Amino acid sequence: MDFSKNQSSKTQTQSQKAIEQAAKTAQKSSHKVELDHLHAMSVTGVEDVPTFTDKNVVIRLKGETLSVSGQNLAVKNLDVTEGKLQIEGQVNALKYSAQTSPTSFAKRIFK
Repeated sequence: MDFSKNQSSKTQTQSQKAIEQAAKTAQKSSHKVELDHLHAMSVTGVEDVPTFTDKNVVIRLKGETLSVSGQNLAVKNLDVTEGKLQIEGQVNALKYSAQTSPTSFAKRIFK
């Protein structure tokens, strides 16, 4: 019995699974941000906009959150079905952060 062929086949299968999983993750978190002269912005891959003010817009993407800071910010168009968002106003900063699940947040509070 040739164990090296069996082990090699097993390693290839594991590698294929890892590549497929990485591709699925990349597809889930894909989004696009276009910024036009710091005064207009469009984003694709949007799941939700939980909060927005004239100084901050929080955009929930797949697996992460994008916070937009600026002045006179206004959400001009939001289509969560298509995953598209348009913002106008002076954009000063963009900040990405990982989303935390509500259960993990609750667990941290009640520890």
